[in-house]
Amino acid sequence: MTNKLSIGNTFMAGIIPAFTTGMGNGSVFGAAVMCAVGRGPFESWGGWGAEAYNPVTFAGFIDVMMLVFGVAFTIICWLAWSRHGALEARGESKAF
Repeated sequence: MTNKLSIGNTFMAGIIPAFTTGMGNGSVFGAAVMCAVGRGPFESWGGWGAEAYNPVTFAGFIDVMMLVFGVAFTIICWLAWSRHGALEARGESKAF
């Protein structure tokens, strides 16, 4: 059998739901850090144009964390799906 859960077959499931779920986790992490440390050394709010993605601004830190968590969660999901598909292809998955 072939692996039906390869990255090519799960690309859209990785890009849309996995990336947005990871971004949600990143926003919670960024907000928690901001609540813990306060505004801290951030001189600018950073909400306009390219400054919104500058990690040394207040909003930019959260936006960058959202992107990092989104990419990381997408990679984790693709690896898990691919390995699970390989187990199923070899007939080693266990059904309850």
